[in-house]
Amino acid sequence: MSGISKKINPPSSKAENAFELTSLFEFSTVVNASLDLKFIFNHFLLTLMGKFLSLKGIVLLERRTNVFMIENVKGLSTELINLEWKLGKIPNRIIFIKAEKKSRFPWLKYFQELGVTVLIPLSTRNRIVGVVGFAPLKHDKKFSEKETLYIKSIFNIAAVSIEKGLFIQELGTVNRQLDRKIQELNTLFEVGKEFNTVMQRERLIKLLIFSVMGQIGVNRYFLCLEEDGDMRVVAEKLDRRNREDVCRYIPYLTKPKLVSDLNNKNEKPWRLWMEEIGIEVVIPLQLQQQTRGLLALGEKLNKDNYTEKDLEFLSSLGNLAMISLDNIRLFNDAIEKQRMEDELLIAREIQKGLLPSTLPKIPSMDISAVNISSKQVGGDYYDVIQLSSHHFVIAIGDVSGKGTPASLLMASLQATIRALVPLGLSLSELTKRVNDLICDNTTSGRFITFFWGIIDTESMKLNYVNAGHNPPVLVHSDGSMELLEKGGIILGIMKDVSPYVEGIISLHKDDALVLFTDGVSESMNCDNIEFSDEKLRSLIIQNRKNSANEIMNSIVDSIKKHAVDTSQSDDITLLVIKA
Repeated sequence: MSGISKKINPPSSKAENAFELTSLFEFSTVVNASLDLKFIFNHFLLTLMGKFLSLKGIVLLERRTNVFMIENVKGLSTELINLEWKLGKIPNRIIFIKAEKKSRFPWLKYFQELGVTVLIPLSTRNRIVGVVGFAPLKHDKKFSEKETLYIKSIFNIAAVSIEKGLFIQELGTVNRQLDRKIQELNTLFEVGKEFNTVMQRERLIKLLIFSVMGQIGVNRYFLCLEEDGDMRVVAEKLDRRNREDVCRYIPYLTKPKLVSDLNNKNEKPWRLWMEEIGIEVVIPLQLQQQTRGLLALGEKLNKDNYTEKDLEFLSSLGNLAMISLDNIRLFNDAIEKQRMEDELLIAREIQKGLLPSTLPKIPSMDISAVNISSKQVGGDYYDVIQLSSHHFVIAIGDVSGKGTPASLLMASLQATIRALVPLGLSLSELTKRVNDLICDNTTSGRFITFFWGIIDTESMKLNYVNAGHNPPVLVHSDGSMELLEKGGIILGIMKDVSPYVEGIISLHKDDALVLFTDGVSESMNCDNIEFSDEKLRSLIIQNRKNSANEIMNSIVDSIKKHAVDTSQSDDITLLVIKA
């Protein structure tokens, strides 16, 4: 017999082993391809029952210490699913129910009553997380070595898949909790936006009450807010007989509480009074960690109990309202200041709208310009106007004063220039007419320093008039310098003045012409020292070989370094032309 066994059994054994390995591989592939615990349990039971010809199967997982829930059954009533059994300690081995002492494991009777004969623990990382029961035919006391190995293999595979499925299930629970928290945060965000749009105290209080009623829904409430050091009712829904008692207590609470939890000797009398008027929770409203109000709510309309999440939400909602109420107070205190800022904003927009957004391209010329506004909006102005294909007007001015009046006068100057330039008059005559119109349309004390010229790109000549403005600097390629000073008095002082003198210069290759306002040369540092005309001229000479934009940037950077840590008191305006 042994000889026959040696000749015949090995091939059969190899075939069986190959079959079992294939079966285990297929089982592993199927269960590991799914994250659905129900599917894993179902396939696990079917595989196990099919291997051992069992008509019954059951899977339980531990949900709490020694408490197991039935997750899946085969050949048994589906009403068993989701029932919880307290099993006690489970030995980490195959359990043949008939061979075990029932006095040692009394919980085995649950399975015996169902006709289950074998139990196998599901363990991961040396911890039993579940148990599987079935009723194999002719196997109620012992398994062979191969069967035991197969069971261990399939259980190890299943345990890994189940652990993975449990992790995904737990992750899903956490995600759902996170989704609820996100929903609450979104609600608070939306309510916060609504709070921030309300600028009347009474409307905000109503909005807070409506938000509470919409989210929680209560049968009674009252809201107290601190006013001049006293707590006063600003909204309530209570029996009128209790009206005078509502503000008896000035809240010292720092956290929301159920009224039933107010148990210390100071809180107890107040708790009894709250219970008498039907209040169940109290929510302190805080600002800068100080209680400035109290929201008290009665029973929910749906009769549910208040949860910790309800208290947390109501506290966040109330504190958002307190922040908005404080914002309203600050807003009302700062109305006058805001009006002044609005005026400056209007002036800045006027100024910005009048300055050219893009500069026209001048043949044979490189041109750059910048205007940096100060906090106190001034009336700096520059412009480049194309008259023909080779004639271009360049202009720069500085209106006296600050704010909207200065910006409006600058607008008047721009409109006057653009209206008169097409007339074809000489610059001298045009300047006189601009002066007369400014005098007719401004009050005394307002004036404009102004420089403008017409560039002829064919002859490379610049005709100009300087009406009391800072003389533009013309630096030649060899470093020599000219100041463009010819002209007359500033605009807006008096009408019918002597004719403005017209100057003329020639522009040569690599000449640099810089027009600027007094915000450049008179920029102060922390020691009250001016940037100065001399420093500006020296800087232009040093950078004369650079492009117009590079010259302009070098001047701006030098001014910023000079005036570091000092607020800018006047606009900085530059117009740089490089031939």
